[in-house]
Formats: sequence, structure tokens, C-alpha cells
Amino acid sequence: MPVIDITGEIRDGMSGLPFPFPKFRLKPVPSPDWVEDKVWCEIFEGLHSQTGTYIETPAHYYGNDRCYLVNDIPVGRLVNIPAVILSFEPETFEISRKRTPITLEMVKNAAGAEDIMPGDAILLNTGFDIHWMESDFIDRSPYIKYETMEWLISKKPYILGSDFPRWENLDKLEGIFPIFYAADILMLGPLTNLRAAPSSRATLTVLPLKIPGTSCVPCRAILTE
Repeated sequence: MPVIDITGEIRDGMSGLPFPFPKFRLKPVPSPDWVEDKVWCEIFEGLHSQTGTYIETPAHYYGNDRCYLVNDIPVGRLVNIPAVILSFEPETFEISRKRTPITLEMVKNAAGAEDIMPGDAILLNTGFDIHWMESDFIDRSPYIKYETMEWLISKKPYILGSDFPRWENLDKLEGIFPIFYAADILMLGPLTNLRAAPSSRATLTVLPLKIPGTSCVPCRAILTE
């Protein structure tokens, strides 16, 4: 059974959200003097709830005291989730240094769009993950048009994920997040390596770190056939 890791690497120098979010840095822990032999461990400095690939509940929008958190999701609901991968031509997002929208026409014409079932995870594959370590990975990210988000929500997915990090157009807001969070869909991303999937349908497993009290948690995400 082929297993495809679609998790982004957490490493020094990776692109990240601007201040007040901290930058990730891997640092050694000094070998403790309370053990006889020398040992090696690391400090994950700057790790926060949206570091790397993460899963998110609507509490990110509504507040932790008014909505369920990641640790409230039964782990069985995050294993072997039917998924459909909607793939777009990577060249579409490389023609300029400007942000490119995911349009309604793109998602309707993507292979696998006709096979989406309620409860699926829908994963948007643009190929933009090749820029994971670049400084403008977030600032040059594709974004989702309002009518595109309406169509995606109409398919009643359990999870919506992507290989690009910023869904909204901050320069001219599409207003996608109120309707997205109101639909009670889990967010997953940014992902990598979706282009390695052999077909548009797969099975998704998402394993977040077991950290109570937060709406977003870094996770490991894999696809199997």
C-alpha cells in the first residue's frame, strides 16, 4: 500500500507568518548533568499552533471558549478519511509574481470534481508547495475566490485542504472565511507533495499533536491509495 507524506517540513529558514508569530528555530539542549552519559535533544524554538502543516477547527474564528478544539475531535474521525484531490496546472501560478486566484471554473473542471461525495476531504493541488522554503511563500500564495468557496462548501466536505498557505486575498478581501467557518469544515494545510498521488481519489489520515486548549495544531498528514 503506497503511503504519500503530504506534510511540510518544519525547519530553520522556512517561510512563516509575520509578527507576532515567532520564527521556528531548532536548537540543541545542553546535555544535562543529571545523567551519566551524554545525550542529544533539541528545543523547538518558535513552534506555534500554525507552524508547518496544521489542522484547524472553526474555533480559530469563533474563539476557543465558543467552539470545539482540535483535541475534542475523536482520533477515529481523523483516520482513513475518503479524499479527493483537485489538481490544477502548476504553470497557472508561475506566470507572474502576483497572487493567482482559484476560480470557480478551475475547480469545476478539475479531474475528480464530479466524484466529490459529502464527507470527503477536498485537497487543492496547485503545485505551489515547491516554494515552501522561499521568503514569499505566503505573500505570493494563490487565493480562493468567493464563488469558488461557495461551490466547495456546497459539496459538504469534512476537511478542506490546500498546498498553498493563504486562502484570502488580503489586498481586496473576498470574504470567504465567514461562510467557510459557518459550514463547520476542518482546515488542513499547507500541504506538500499532492502531485505524487497517483489518482484524484485517496484516503487521508491526519494526526495532530495532542495539545489541549487550541484551535490549531501542527500535524502529520498522509495519503494512502
